[in-house]
Amino acid sequence: MKGSKFACEGWSIVGFFALIIGVMLAGIWLVYGVDELGMRLAIRATARTSCVLFLGAFVASSVRRLWPNTFTLWLLKNRRYFGLSMAVSHTYHAIAWIGLWFATSGASPGFDPLGILGYVFLFAMAVTSFERSAAWIGQRAWKILHNAGMHYFWLAFTFEFGTKIVKSAIVYLPLTVLLVAAMMLRLVSPRIQRRLVS
Repeated sequence: MKGSKFACEGWSIVGFFALIIGVMLAGIWLVYGVDELGMRLAIRATARTSCVLFLGAFVASSVRRLWPNTFTLWLLKNRRYFGLSMAVSHTYHAIAWIGLWFATSGASPGFDPLGILGYVFLFAMAVTSFERSAAWIGQRAWKILHNAGMHYFWLAFTFEFGTKIVKSAIVYLPLTVLLVAAMMLRLVSPRIQRRLVS
């Protein structure tokens, strides 16, 4: 991105988060082992990193409308790469789930159709994040897919973290508040922008 004050952009964002999350998981497994505890900690950690990266893509256009500055321009132009970084994080998440299945000899996790649907959305959105594949399915289908997928993940994260506030408010309350605030931003930013223009 020409003229950007941020050195990290485009695919370097994806590479950065892939490396950071990979190192994080290596640290978890080194300290806690690759048994059930280590896999469960990895699952929780990657769920949180996926949520944060998702939020970056989810609010990019909204914050740009409300606060047009260098950072929000950078975030908007790199929204695709935050989405792809979230896909990488959630791939790590899937690896941890598979590891848990092996660590517990198939006792956990159970079959989760909603989780599988989430990965179907994730794969479809990642594949259609490129100009050629997006053009192949058409603009209307692309918008339907990505809007449905983004809102599905918002619901999934909000429900998952919201139900865990009682167990660990210090971790899940801030994430839930951020998710609710992100949705409010998406809902009000177009109206505020229209008022400012008029």
